[in-house]
Amino acid sequence: MPFEPAHLALAQQQWREVLGDAGVRIDPASLERFGQDTMCSPAYARVVIAPRSTEQVSACMEIARRYGVAVHPISTGHNWGYGSASTTDAHCVLMDLSGMDRILGFDEELSVVTLEPGVTQGDLARYLQEHNLPWLTPVTGAGPTCSVLGNALERGFGITPHTDHFQAVLGIEAVLADGTLYRSPMALGVTAPCFKWGVGPYLDGLFSQSGLGVVTQMSIALVRKPEVIQPFYFWVDEEQGLEAALAGIKRMLDLAPGQIGGINLMNRTRLLTMASEDAQVVGLSEAQQRAAADALGLPAWMGVGSIYCQKAQHAPLKRMISHELEAFASKSLFKTRGQLTAARRLLGHLPGGWSRRWQRTLDKMLQGIDLMEGQPSEVALPLAYTAGAKPLPDAPLNPARDNCGLIWYAPILPLKIQEVADFVRAMERRCRQQQMPCPVTLTSLSSRAIDCTVPLLFDRADTQASNRAHECYRQLFAHGKVQGVLPYRVPTRFMHLLTDSQGPAWQLGARIKTALDPDNLLSPGRYCAANPTPDQAMTASVVSI
Repeated sequence: MPFEPAHLALAQQQWREVLGDAGVRIDPASLERFGQDTMCSPAYARVVIAPRSTEQVSACMEIARRYGVAVHPISTGHNWGYGSASTTDAHCVLMDLSGMDRILGFDEELSVVTLEPGVTQGDLARYLQEHNLPWLTPVTGAGPTCSVLGNALERGFGITPHTDHFQAVLGIEAVLADGTLYRSPMALGVTAPCFKWGVGPYLDGLFSQSGLGVVTQMSIALVRKPEVIQPFYFWVDEEQGLEAALAGIKRMLDLAPGQIGGINLMNRTRLLTMASEDAQVVGLSEAQQRAAADALGLPAWMGVGSIYCQKAQHAPLKRMISHELEAFASKSLFKTRGQLTAARRLLGHLPGGWSRRWQRTLDKMLQGIDLMEGQPSEVALPLAYTAGAKPLPDAPLNPARDNCGLIWYAPILPLKIQEVADFVRAMERRCRQQQMPCPVTLTSLSSRAIDCTVPLLFDRADTQASNRAHECYRQLFAHGKVQGVLPYRVPTRFMHLLTDSQGPAWQLGARIKTALDPDNLLSPGRYCAANPTPDQAMTASVVSI
């Protein structure tokens, strides 16, 4: 159905009847806020609607269908580096679900929380703390203001024992494009759901990374806090030590499944972005980066992991990990929060730059422990500011608001040692060709899969730098695709790179989209072709490499 401005005006009038004037926003201040992004995304909303209940979402979708107006839902819009609150089409109305921020219930016997899209990591952590509930919030590095539900739908991950956040989803409620309601088949009783797969075709997964429905509720299994949460750190001095480190990480995960959280392995450039604080890393030559890293004594790679266990299991697990680390790490460290806090306090009494640098390092380590303990933290967000953007004083960090330049490339690789090492080095070469730093974080998702995350950092106000960053993403994506390696999620700007005309999965996705949303009104172009038809293959974007 072609876009008609007159139809949009009629839809706005009826949305106001459902939501009130405050629920339909066209004022410049609101539109400017929702148009903030860390990249040049394809489109931004000219109208924002803000339902506060499932019933209102359903009514809004019925109106959208009546008038042929496309709608793009967001939870909080804080998926920085992936598109923020940008829409998939210039004529999309943005549906802001951040006002649906209720925690609907927590079943202590089943460890299952049910919540709405606007509940943030910070909200859930506060709820658990205020109710004295000893469970871990499924945190990420994106910070306290990001949606729990939205991250799970995007298949986000963290370093707590439930590394895969969508794996922990046990039931959902969603509104389809025509306003009708879907609920998971085993999530209809008086108790919380307890079995992810339900019965019959597994349909919940259709609403993850798709434009097939607006998810309005989700039930998520949480992990009870164990008696011991023990961080450990290790250093690998030489570049060629990467293969041995990957092999050691794989062995540790195989030997202690479920008792070691996701292990982060960061290269020297990533460490430099953390250690430099206000010093700008973006724009430095490779030689300058190496000199700065050497001046700070940074290793080629540094790893961070965490043990989750009961007290009786702690000593043997620590011995096993220590033994594995001896095979490849130049140094390792097991320290508790109390020990790091005491060291931080002691350093505060010592003068000199060395003392201040170590204080900052210990601050980062303590914030990292917050994440391990299920407490959301901003520890990873300063990365977005390393191209020169400045945060607002006395305000939560918000890379989109603060005009940071950031695009995430996050391919998933099989944890095969040489393949991962070769892929990392190829990425570093391609970033150098585009005059981009390559801060790599390898995060273990299991003993079989590892995420290879690269933030493309640039000066958002510099057109040439922005163009280089976009070209660098296209080249990284194309290089990976040739090898059968794809990102686990894709920024709005680059959705068109993902679809494959020869891929039966994408063709089936197009048929399902057409069946559920024949007018293509719900997030058109999101993880599917912009105009899918059941009998037409999806167009592929060809990128030269």
